[in-house]
Amino acid sequence: MTPVARAQPAVVPAPDATLVARALRGDAAAFSSLYLRHARYIAGVARRLLGRDSEVDDVVQETFITAADKLATLRDPDQFRPWLSTIAVRRAHKLMSRRAYRMALGKGLAIIGIQHQEPEVSGDARAALERLTPKLRIPWILHRVDEATLPEVATMCEISLATAKRRIAEAEERLERWAHATR
Repeated sequence: MTPVARAQPAVVPAPDATLVARALRGDAAAFSSLYLRHARYIAGVARRLLGRDSEVDDVVQETFITAADKLATLRDPDQFRPWLSTIAVRRAHKLMSRRAYRMALGKGLAIIGIQHQEPEVSGDARAALERLTPKLRIPWILHRVDEATLPEVATMCEISLATAKRRIAEAEERLERWAHATR
């Protein structure tokens, strides 16, 4: 007689809301599951915003540390990914602001004769994006590259819908002017 093969029941992953509730009760495995489910997405967002792989891991790590610390402030556990994305956008914005400060400092030092090296930007598109301020670049990348809806962009950037639209339009206008100037 041959043994009868028994079908294994399919494992259905727990929804984010369930994992959030478990994590709030101290279940470290639940938070680990949230990390494993969303870390790659957050890394992609950070990579597209920052353009530098060397800073992506820091943003992902800081995002999840903040999420663990602030999990109790999450109002709607079903919105874990957008909430997490908002944290990542804040972290990326902070890094870009520091980067802009370092570049300005480097230019100032160069004026007085002190040498300062800034990593080179690769490619025309990256160069054009680097010219945008973070407040314009972040909404534009989230909307045009990550394909986030305008309301999602507004939420992640913590700005009004009208401001999100205005910033995306201004970014596009500047990118277009830069493209025409380099032709």
